[in-house]
Amino acid sequence: MPRLIGKRSDNGANITVLIILVAIVGILLEYLGAIDIVPGFGREAYYFQLEGQPTNQQNTGQTHQ
Repeated sequence: MPRLIGKRSDNGANITVLIILVAIVGILLEYLGAIDIVPGFGREAYYFQLEGQPTNQQNTGQTHQ
């Protein structure tokens, strides 16, 4: 039977995997917009104009050419 007294545990690989997973989750949250650490990073949100809301074009009477 092997002796386990004094044997070091190998936690380096587990800690490395944990750090990588935390980094992936952080990048995902940043991309989705849940957190904003890096300005301008992430997907752009598209908002739809409602029918009853006035636009700049309607307020000024000017058209974009």
